[in-house]
Amino acid sequence: MNIKKWIAVPLILLMVALTGCQAVGGFDVSKNLLGTLDVKSQQSTEKISLKLTPREGITQGDQEIIDLLNSISVTVDEAKVQSEEIASAKGTLHIDKYNLPFELALDRQGMAIQLEGAKKPYYIPLNSYEGLGGLPAGFDPYVYSKDVKDLTKTAMALVLKHAPNPSTISATSVTEEVYGEKDKVKLTHLHAELRGDELVALVKPFLTNLAKDEAGLKELIGQAIDVTKNIASGMAIEGSDKVTTELNANKEKLVNEAYTEVKKYLDLAVAQYDTGVSTLYAQSPEIKTVLSANTVLKTDLYFDEKGNARKSSADLTVALPDVEGIPVKSFSILTETQSWNINGNVTADKVDISKGVIDLNKQAELTPGATLRNFDENSPIYNILKNDLEITKVETTFDPKDDYYVLENRRGTAFIPLRELTYELNSELKWDAAAKQITVVDDITGKTLKLKSGSKQATLEGSTLTLPQAPYTDQYGTLYVPFKTVAEALGATVTRSSNGEYVLKRN
Repeated sequence: MNIKKWIAVPLILLMVALTGCQAVGGFDVSKNLLGTLDVKSQQSTEKISLKLTPREGITQGDQEIIDLLNSISVTVDEAKVQSEEIASAKGTLHIDKYNLPFELALDRQGMAIQLEGAKKPYYIPLNSYEGLGGLPAGFDPYVYSKDVKDLTKTAMALVLKHAPNPSTISATSVTEEVYGEKDKVKLTHLHAELRGDELVALVKPFLTNLAKDEAGLKELIGQAIDVTKNIASGMAIEGSDKVTTELNANKEKLVNEAYTEVKKYLDLAVAQYDTGVSTLYAQSPEIKTVLSANTVLKTDLYFDEKGNARKSSADLTVALPDVEGIPVKSFSILTETQSWNINGNVTADKVDISKGVIDLNKQAELTPGATLRNFDENSPIYNILKNDLEITKVETTFDPKDDYYVLENRRGTAFIPLRELTYELNSELKWDAAAKQITVVDDITGKTLKLKSGSKQATLEGSTLTLPQAPYTDQYGTLYVPFKTVAEALGATVTRSSNGEYVLKRN
């Protein structure tokens, strides 16, 4: 994972929508924005918050949810980017009356997240690249990070070159306090605003300008082919040598062919743009609300004399259509950032994983019971998960007339497939072939229940539990168990509603 890319590219994309190639007040916007992609290391603070504006006349339940969401914010007290591959962050997640400190560390092997009150940190392994679609053994994306960075920079430069300036944009000289500096710093304050309706109007001239830039498009296509060639040459799979040879021998031809196709589609997009927008609004009028003057992006960036972005803030407000099911008329995302020690000597912090981790790629480690057991019972997160979010709560209705659940009634006892019941309760199943016995592990308590097909005698935590009738296996190999008794053994209840449905509950 390229840390710098994840930090810099969102900033660039944000500003691409706001600024074009023209200098503003003598300030070269494109040059300074592209310079943020060259940041290799830095320290920073950041705050992210959300604000939802409710509609009038909403229900109390909707208002409570909105109030809860509006209470959420993330404060990063210090983020350290040591290199493109190594970074860390310490901060606090604020939810309602709770302040939940966290630590995060990222390297080439994975990302570790330590939450206050957690016995083990959570971990996302990255070195398997499973999330990238299963890359060949031995293939290392980090080797090509420079190629990808250069390609990204070329693409951004091309976009910035042709993006028209919005109507509201300015660059002024200011002197302000900046984190990490004893004295006030001379900065260039770049301010820009973009409305949703203005964005729609700016897209067509951008596409028009881009379509005319044959040299720029061909440069980008050629660079993309080079990156593809380098990646193909590093993949030890059948046919990669042939791909590399083909790209080397026919690069100019491939560039011209690709440019012809890109040019065709850009010209078509320009020609059909106005009709396409009108058609989109006619078919989906709610989109016109989203892309209206009430949707506004305001951003402020402060660059020092070296061209480093030292401070930034952004306020994105999105208007929402007045349709059933949406109790909010707009939402806003606000961010504030300050950076220092840019391209200096930075050492990222570590998260201690010596005592084990909770692997987020493993479903068994993420059940409600496993999640709660990883937190101290007196910790705020435990209380949020258990009482506020009610992650252990289960309430499922089974209709005996519904063939999907295949409930069976034998001599007055309701039977259910054991696998269906344990799925609803997140319980684990273990099969003992020698004893021809199934062990069910309760997700919440960890208690074990041992069952045998054809036997009324079960064992619950070492004690005998007599079932009302013996479990049985049908012709398809599915084991059915007495619904109520087994559910109660696993900490749940089963009741019958007035219309004959069975209701499975667990708090």
